[in-house]
Amino acid sequence: MGELDTVTSAKPVRHGAGLWLSHRFSASWGWARLLLIKNWAVVAGTVLSLIGVLALGVESLGTGVIAVVLAVVGLIPLVSDWVKVRQELQDLYSLDHPVPDVVLEGDWQLVRCAQGRVVTSPSVDRSLDRPVAVDSRPYRLPPDLAAVKPTVIALARSQRSRTAAPPFDGLNVGLCDDPDPSGGAVRLQPVRYFDMMASNYLAGHQWLSRSLGRPVADITQRLISDDGRLIALNSTGLGNQVGVSTVALTTDGWMLLVHQGVASRSSAGLVAPSGSGSLEPLDLVGRDRLSDVVAAGMERELREELGLVSTAMRDVRIETQVRGYGRWLEKGAKPEFYGVTRIHAELRDLDLRIDVSERQFVTRHVPIRPDDVRRLLAGERFEALGQGVPSVPLELCLARWRESQSF
Repeated sequence: MGELDTVTSAKPVRHGAGLWLSHRFSASWGWARLLLIKNWAVVAGTVLSLIGVLALGVESLGTGVIAVVLAVVGLIPLVSDWVKVRQELQDLYSLDHPVPDVVLEGDWQLVRCAQGRVVTSPSVDRSLDRPVAVDSRPYRLPPDLAAVKPTVIALARSQRSRTAAPPFDGLNVGLCDDPDPSGGAVRLQPVRYFDMMASNYLAGHQWLSRSLGRPVADITQRLISDDGRLIALNSTGLGNQVGVSTVALTTDGWMLLVHQGVASRSSAGLVAPSGSGSLEPLDLVGRDRLSDVVAAGMERELREELGLVSTAMRDVRIETQVRGYGRWLEKGAKPEFYGVTRIHAELRDLDLRIDVSERQFVTRHVPIRPDDVRRLLAGERFEALGQGVPSVPLELCLARWRESQSF
């Protein structure tokens, strides 16, 4: 599977207070590493100096003063960077710059949803069972995007809801190549969430500097060529983190969906699939086929968001089919996969819950009655059910499910 396996282990999905504390630590560390990455040598020198002074023994007031002075001097560059980022927050601003429609070739088609647009291909959807090749080298931001990354992240942190946890720099998986309809392996690579915030998630806006009087970041040119065509994944220079979504059906005909919470990056306040999120390195362990990797990610997200994480619920068998692929234009044309999951249990036998680690992302569960499920299968728009507004991934999952009319 490649060297990426070395950063993962076959461990159960974490949940509860432990995961919440882990997320809080990751958020703080992810922010600190933005400042430490340029000053690691200075910080390391300061720490070693302090250790050296303390090793000699604090035998006089002078020794203690020297230690304090060394610490202060060593932290000056770190404080300077912090001040610089705060100043840049006042300098950087954005204007709406929606991603335009694209010129399509072959059987690629533009699917318009209530909340966005996705480019899909029936021939690609039929050829998703293919090998994967894992590139151990992590994604690196291009210089122009790397330059605005600290400010973009700081701005996102300052604008978040009071009830939302700060973003954390989690490790996910990016897709390097568009799947070729004729088959062949696709490449995957590690990508950090903060790099996504400074690449794909800049879509829809043009970022400008007041002091420079010009744009400093606009990824539209990385997505759309001069003749209006969608640029291939391997040429965008963006993170292209893989999104995975699936709708779940119980054996007695219920569909289980979720209402997204305030911390959801893509679909806050909307009704979303049963499981929706991003592919993680854990999903690669022991798998070398794209459909198997993606299905594993879908099932992990489903168990987390429906709360099927207790010992008893882990014994409930679930089975997932990956039905489709697309590139979501409003999210920087990032790759997305869509599926359908069968939960081999009746609704009354499921212990659905919203774990503490998911309360930022899931407001409530939305069970859809069997009669309404049949209406959806017959082509009824989701909005007609009176359950809320569907997210883009939910609309794509339902569309792919209708096409086969079966599980």
